[in-house]
Amino acid sequence: MKVSDLALNLYSYSLPRQLNTGAEKSASGKEKQVLTEDEKRLMETCRDFEAIFLGELLKSMRKTIPQGGLLEKSFGQDVFESMLDTEYARIMAQSRSTGLAEILYQQLTHYR
Repeated sequence: MKVSDLALNLYSYSLPRQLNTGAEKSASGKEKQVLTEDEKRLMETCRDFEAIFLGELLKSMRKTIPQGGLLEKSFGQDVFESMLDTEYARIMAQSRSTGLAEILYQQLTHYR
């Protein structure tokens, strides 16, 4: 099992998956999401912003961990932890764990 699979399973229950924009009924009676190209780009940008925000949050959280132990912290370990935090943030944003991207999207499209 990959780490990304675990993260997606962990956060998959947190928020509804559909936005309330441009919904139309299909032949089966279920609502189908229809987004324009600009709306898709805006949503992608909102997700990128959420990933950056979560990355900064993880970096700040990592700074609170006291240094010490048997081995001295190396430059390589710093780079690895930074890359790991970036990947965690990207996975969290894709899995809609916080809902920040959806809130930003709704706020930015509210006044159209």
